[in-house]
Amino acid sequence: MLNAAFWIALLVMVLGTAGTLLPVVPGTPLIFLSALGYAYYEGFNQITPLILGILFSLMVITLLIDYFAGVLGAKKYGATKYGTWGSFIGGILGVIIFSIPGLLLGPFVGAVTGELLGGRQAEEAVKVGLGSFVGLAGGALFKVIFAVAMIMIFISGVF
Repeated sequence: MLNAAFWIALLVMVLGTAGTLLPVVPGTPLIFLSALGYAYYEGFNQITPLILGILFSLMVITLLIDYFAGVLGAKKYGATKYGTWGSFIGGILGVIIFSIPGLLLGPFVGAVTGELLGGRQAEEAVKVGLGSFVGLAGGALFKVIFAVAMIMIFISGVF
């Protein structure tokens, strides 16, 4: 029979999965910390240091994806350094100023603005902006996949 600590940890992990898409919830760090808390509670017998190491590694990968997905998407679509920096800065400012809409639009607007300031034509700048958005969407998909994998690893450790 599973105890309340397992169900609480699992609930927090589900919230963490939602956090991979919402900027106000820390996503995979929340999943990792929940697993760590449960491991401590149960004496590291079910959730071992090896499992925690795997979960930590997956968390770090998702954080890197989070920071670089939009930039890599912009680069793939031909961004110059202006578009790359614009995407990065736009993503940060977008989240700070406009929350969820800013998360979606900030890298796009930043990449387009950066490319226009760098002297590119509007059509090329928009293409780079779309690349930034595609990278961001792809990154979000990978973060959700990694979050679900982290939860599955946790559950398999418990059982």
